Amino acid sequence: MEELRGLAAEVRKAVSDKGGKVIYEYNEFYGDPEPGPPVSEAGLSEPLINMLRSRGIERLYRFQWEAVNLANKGEDVVVISGTGTGKTEAFMIPVLERALRSRGEVVALLVYPTKALARDQARRLSSMMSGVGVPFAILDGDTPRDERRRIYENPPPILITNPDMLHVGLALSKDYRELVSTVGLVVIDELHVYQGVFGSHAKWILYRLQREAKGEVQFVGSAATIGNPEQLASELFSKEVAVVRGPRRRRGAATHLFVDYGNNSRWSFASYLISALTKLDLKVLAFTDSQQMAELVARIAKRSFSAEVGVHRAGLPVEQRKEVERAFAQGMLRAVVATSTLELGIDIGDLDAVVMASLPKSFSSYLQRAGRAGRRGRPGVIVTLLGDDPIEAYYASRPADFFNRPPDPGYIEPSNREVAKLHLVALSLQRGALRASELPAALLQVLNEVEEMGLVRARGDVVLATPRAAQDYVEARGIRSTGPIVKLHHGGRVIGEREMPMALYDLHPGAVYYHGGKVYLSTSLDLGRMRAELSPLPESVSFYTKPLYDIDVIDFSPQDSRLAGPVRLAYGDVHVMVSVRGYVVKDESSGQVLSEVYYEEPIKWDYITKGVMLKYPLLDFGGVEQSLSAYHALEHVLISASRPIVGASDTDLSGVSYPTGHIVIYDSHVGGNGASRLVFERLEEIEGMAEAIVGSCTCEDGCPRCVFSPYCGNNNKYLSRKGALKVLRALRGLGPERPEGLPSGGMRAA
Repeated sequence: MEELRGLAAEVRKAVSDKGGKVIYEYNEFYGDPEPGPPVSEAGLSEPLINMLRSRGIERLYRFQWEAVNLANKGEDVVVISGTGTGKTEAFMIPVLERALRSRGEVVALLVYPTKALARDQARRLSSMMSGVGVPFAILDGDTPRDERRRIYENPPPILITNPDMLHVGLALSKDYRELVSTVGLVVIDELHVYQGVFGSHAKWILYRLQREAKGEVQFVGSAATIGNPEQLASELFSKEVAVVRGPRRRRGAATHLFVDYGNNSRWSFASYLISALTKLDLKVLAFTDSQQMAELVARIAKRSFSAEVGVHRAGLPVEQRKEVERAFAQGMLRAVVATSTLELGIDIGDLDAVVMASLPKSFSSYLQRAGRAGRRGRPGVIVTLLGDDPIEAYYASRPADFFNRPPDPGYIEPSNREVAKLHLVALSLQRGALRASELPAALLQVLNEVEEMGLVRARGDVVLATPRAAQDYVEARGIRSTGPIVKLHHGGRVIGEREMPMALYDLHPGAVYYHGGKVYLSTSLDLGRMRAELSPLPESVSFYTKPLYDIDVIDFSPQDSRLAGPVRLAYGDVHVMVSVRGYVVKDESSGQVLSEVYYEEPIKWDYITKGVMLKYPLLDFGGVEQSLSAYHALEHVLISASRPIVGASDTDLSGVSYPTGHIVIYDSHVGGNGASRLVFERLEEIEGMAEAIVGSCTCEDGCPRCVFSPYCGNNNKYLSRKGALKVLRALRGLGPERPEGLPSGGMRAA
């Protein structure tokens, strides 16, 4: 307790020394979960009892015992329990019991969301497996060819892998299919990660695994935080599950501090704080929700505060990320700035502090990140910067509400057509021949399109893969995205990549792009070849860029509709056109606009995704511009309020508004990610939070704390907080009756 108080006091002083202020402190102290039976009375085999006792475990926790009992009976189970509470034992005991009965074949798969995490967890779990004399193997893209051959010839009872390997192996390798066909138990750890596009891919990969299995496949899922485990797991596993719950929160002691960074910029204050904490001899992991901001924070920390800070994010070479992990774990690096890539449990050693440069996209994500600090019996401190952001302002005035929130729901879009196309082709390669009449509806609906692409051919009811299906499609497409990938070129080589449509916003000509600790200028973006050319900028550059763009909704095809009070809403396919017409240049330290640049011709790209169309009461605001400002502000605040309600990040959802009262909120990923479906289902909750945000703000008529968005393509022009509030209050019976119908045909964004 005293150690924790001292740690928090040091951090408070560092905050105040730079003009910041701690506006809320939350302390958590959690002991052991509720006890269960002694291991000798839990119905376990003798080798398991001896192994657990050798690890100092004489008694199971109650939730572990419940999960083990259900799993040993063959039921599909999801275990939800806080960080460090013993989820691993809950799924490993059934795995090891099954492995002890195996006869020269793989009986259990341990699936982790990334290759790095799978290998990291294999090191942690090896003592448990060797403790009962059960061999295991890691099989992923890095497994050498001769090692793969040994695995195929002498299968271990337990295989550790990742979804990417499952996807490619099932589609392209007969040996791999035979290897996993005997699997009876599949563990999906870090279940909360299987959301959005990645979750949609995982659903079909697990479906394909079940198609290959010789018997029934049982699933055990595990996660620390998720609001709808039964719904998400049932969607992923294509079967009903039982949910076992342990303690919601982490084990151990930690202090959480909400900090107002005063007159500093968010990114410079985060950089300062990282530097200040490392000077206190604390080991610090900082998080941002943007690849570019991770690079920027590390750059400012190094340039302005002489701090040696590593960067860990997607888009960097794997070896570079591994080197950062090694240096951080061994103490050669005292600070790392990361995106969600280090949110999972990769071993990076003991951490003293976690700094979040902004409030994470979801409460579940917050708990995951906070859980990295103070593990292995040490206290930790978690600092979160709150500033001019609608949701941050909301929780700055209601901090207790934040810590009392339930975990966010997980979401996927199982009918994503881009995802379905890939897995229809992969399944046709995997099975040799398919019967169209036996395909799930989501795969059947894309059959004609895939045939037109020349990837399969249908002969009556039989579907066969074409010769080009493997190399041209399955091998060329990953499962972490759905949009085309833009390759980043510099000096005659590829130095990175970015998925569309985000690549259009980050790599338009004239964009400043941070990569691997260096600063580049995007000199060209060729969308035909999906290629961006970068040239280096001097280290002294002190500005960054933001795109200016318009969104056109070319077409909307409704699939579902309902009424939410006076609001008519529909969910369906949205055909979107993005037009980048220029960019603004902003000062790195202050965020002030230095200049605006416009292209002679906009850069355009279109795609189809999922979205929800809303029709709000058409109120009299005194003119078209005033109406445009009201509904534009409403669109912004609805998207902001969606973040905590549906667990979506800023970049999961985008929107378009019209002075007619129509608003379209759509998934930012090609084909859809599932977030807008939750907006469709939970609009009333979102509107309630939106009204609280605009109703409690004291600005004149719009500011960063209520209706501004850092992702606004119009640079936050034409916004009216009062207009948005007027519409939201009209929903409570203060305004017109329900409007009729939805517009037909295409619409032009204002």
